[in-house]
Amino acid sequence: MAIKDQDLDALFAAARDQDMPGDDLIARVLADAETVQESFGAKANTNTDRASSFWGLFSAIGGWRGAGGLVAASVTGLMIGVYAPDQLDTVLGGGLSEYGFVDAETYWPGLDDLLPAEEG
Repeated sequence: MAIKDQDLDALFAAARDQDMPGDDLIARVLADAETVQESFGAKANTNTDRASSFWGLFSAIGGWRGAGGLVAASVTGLMIGVYAPDQLDTVLGGGLSEYGFVDAETYWPGLDDLLPAEEG
């Protein structure tokens, strides 16, 4: 059933003829709306700035996938930084020098080179 313009005009005319709500009703509705808005503000402030900044950073690096890649790269960099290349080659079972990634003669000074040798 389609509503025609005459039907809408009659509907709007009937709505205009109705009495306006009283001032006390409007005041009660506005007071109720204000209390509801205050409760929304209290819920919105439950998040601390620290938690929101953490989740912002977490989403900026790509979520769990980005965090996993960052952890893997950090652990690898720490391992390479802590061990000198000769020690790293020893840990990897000689894999670096076997595949030609490093040359045994071009190692950086290791711990043995830094400590004085015992003369006997």
